[in-house]
Amino acid sequence: MNIKQAKNVYFLGIGGIGVSALARMLSSLGKKVWGSDNKQSQITNRLISDGIKVIIGHSLDNLEPKPDLVIYSEDVTRDSPGFVELARLDQLGITKLTQAEAVGQLMDDKFGIGVTGTNGKSTTTAMLGLILEAAGTDPSVLVGSLLSAKNESEKFKANARLGTGQFFVAESDEYARKMLKNHPKMIVVTNIAEDHLDYYKDLNDIKEAFRQYIHSLPKDGILIYNADDHNTIEVCRNASCHKFTFGIHHYADLQAINVELREGGQRFDLHLNNVMIGEIELCIPGVFNVANALGAILSSIKLGIKLDVIQRTLAAYAAIWRRFEQVGKLAGKVIISDYAHHPAAITATIEAAKQFYPQKKILVVFQPHHHNRTKALFGEFVESLLSAPDELIIPEIFDVIGREHGEQISSQQLVEELNKKGERAIYASDLDQCGQFIHDKISKYDVVLLMGAGDIDTLARNL
Repeated sequence: MNIKQAKNVYFLGIGGIGVSALARMLSSLGKKVWGSDNKQSQITNRLISDGIKVIIGHSLDNLEPKPDLVIYSEDVTRDSPGFVELARLDQLGITKLTQAEAVGQLMDDKFGIGVTGTNGKSTTTAMLGLILEAAGTDPSVLVGSLLSAKNESEKFKANARLGTGQFFVAESDEYARKMLKNHPKMIVVTNIAEDHLDYYKDLNDIKEAFRQYIHSLPKDGILIYNADDHNTIEVCRNASCHKFTFGIHHYADLQAINVELREGGQRFDLHLNNVMIGEIELCIPGVFNVANALGAILSSIKLGIKLDVIQRTLAAYAAIWRRFEQVGKLAGKVIISDYAHHPAAITATIEAAKQFYPQKKILVVFQPHHHNRTKALFGEFVESLLSAPDELIIPEIFDVIGREHGEQISSQQLVEELNKKGERAIYASDLDQCGQFIHDKISKYDVVLLMGAGDIDTLARNL
């Protein structure tokens, strides 16, 4: 039983961003789709509003009526609540696929485009998908985030689009080598950094995984990569397919020149092979978003998309869910939620906030995600958080079910180290206390920037 043959498909861990995108896509294909997750969330609420049945809690009763196929999140491990269901599938004679395997099956009959990298892949995937849609290619797209309502269309909603055209764009996650389960004809690499050290041994192990993915491209495949990132260059330079580079600070096939901040965004001159071909305007901040846009632009050019379509689409592009997303105001002060949870992303996001809100007082809140990551990259987290311009609140580490191994680390240690180095950092034992601190301090600030991959986003939206 494969994904195309299955008529009744059950999703285990349907609240995960990647699994939810697949559920939405298969529902659009006319399949009966339902699933379970261990908690309610913005993602599960959106699925329900889109007509997809979601069960909160895990039980064998969820597998009635018996599905033809179960697609499950790779995050479901022996320590996860959902394992009670996963463990019985073989005994019940139900075919199962991981989320990555399912994406691979859907991509096989298309011109697959995998967007991968440590940071920036969701934004780049969304940009590329929207450009291909605007060009009339009717692509299929899977994004690891949620589109802004401003950019949604009748066919491209939330994090998935089902099309009849030849292009299939999918965000390819490097965790647990998931990206090796799909075989695209084009790969876009945003950057490569040390992360997911609960799975990978070290940076060399991470590079080897990316190298395997890149070398899976056919000889006539296309590799698009970031010339400003030394790890990416090291991994990509010996690939035997067609290779093209993008960059800002170093020479590349496609370059952003004269990057300028403007009210409400930024702009830059676009140079292809040392020749200026046009100007790009973005209404989102951050040099990292210029790089993300370059990856999407170069991919689009190589796929034959006209520059005017690219320009119009990017000028209208709004931040996706939890990517420098303004989620509201508290006492008239701007509240921004961002997914940044890796040191490099934290530094880039804080710098973007300082550039976007010059002369403004910014309160930074960071919730560390995953005890293993916090311990393994402790020094890098300290250095990145030292860039906070004013005060800093750090709530306790978000515990990732099934991926913790008893590491002895606390946010309090981060706070102590930061204070030793002169940063004004405050420890919050939980999100309730964190929220109270924000309310107490809001009168002194113009902007509150909340970062992290855990439930800090819920706090941001409820302030």
